[in-house]
Amino acid sequence: MIKIFTNDKKANIICVEGDIKMNSPFNVSFGEEPKNLIKRTIEFEQVTSVFDSDMPETKIMMITGARGCGKTVLLSEVKNYYDNKDNWITVDINPNGDILAQLASKIYETGKVKKLFLKAEFNFSFHGLGLSIHGDESLSSIYTLLDNIFKYLKKKEIKVLITIDDVSCNDNVKLFVHSYQEYLREGYLTYLLLTGLYENIDKLEKTDNITFLARAPKIYLSKLNLRAITMTYMSVFGIGEDDAIQLAKQTNGYAYGFQLLGSILYKNNKTKIDDSILSNYDLQLEDNAYSLIWRSLTNLEQKILFGIAATSGTNKEILNYTNLNNATLQIYKIRLSKKGLIDSTQRGKIAFVLPRFKEFVLFQLKVMEE
Repeated sequence: MIKIFTNDKKANIICVEGDIKMNSPFNVSFGEEPKNLIKRTIEFEQVTSVFDSDMPETKIMMITGARGCGKTVLLSEVKNYYDNKDNWITVDINPNGDILAQLASKIYETGKVKKLFLKAEFNFSFHGLGLSIHGDESLSSIYTLLDNIFKYLKKKEIKVLITIDDVSCNDNVKLFVHSYQEYLREGYLTYLLLTGLYENIDKLEKTDNITFLARAPKIYLSKLNLRAITMTYMSVFGIGEDDAIQLAKQTNGYAYGFQLLGSILYKNNKTKIDDSILSNYDLQLEDNAYSLIWRSLTNLEQKILFGIAATSGTNKEILNYTNLNNATLQIYKIRLSKKGLIDSTQRGKIAFVLPRFKEFVLFQLKVMEE
């Protein structure tokens, strides 16, 4: 017997055969779609409006931003959208495996097209799948295999969306991107959507023979809408707008911060931030996101962040703190901005983007100095 009680503003209590469980509306698992999802409508339409076009200006798009900003969630939204379109199939690829082999086998296993490949004119015999075309010679090359697959799908007017989450500059990815360039030249109906940290995408773009990737549009994920966060907190916790705004400010629009703070408050049955909530928030931000971000930075990038945290954030103060020249600072401001860590849009001043990141950086500085 299942009963659902909704009179408690702070929780839906679900009773299943005598067991009582809290049905939390927040999700702090990276990459998993949250129950309280704040959709990135603008960014979603940036991708779909291009890919849906009869004559798309590009067939490659990349989503980047800081760890925990919602790259994977947006990629999943786009993938789900095309999963539900009749003339599209989607293939999600692991960047750490043999991408070309994954691509061939996953396309073959896709329910929408498998029946086409089972016809006499197109049977497989490769990597455990027998393959021959029109009963002729067996194909032993993965390149020839994929070329025939995409040629066949183009004839059937079936488009393929290839998604790769958290891309890195490894040999598998470089080999695939080089092959994908050939698919573009052949006019195949293959589309590519990547997510990755800025430094990984930047390194990949600078690789010899695949620099064409640098021309692909990039979507830099910015902050979530604070009003949307406020309204979500109002609904979940049953609180007024002023109290919800104070909670929303503590997230600064950071997707992971929004889910994390909500989860901590929910589990502790609280609607306001006190010292224990703030301490828990800081520790989990550090353990699950900020420590990983920090380790990925160069010494000079860390030094500049120390300068921002230890001063009021003006260019002059940071230059004095770091002993850098202005040209160097400008270069690194752009890099740190593209990594989703700082905002330098206010003339002459730099601010942190991530919530409580200044406090995290100051703690790193204190540890280093002692």
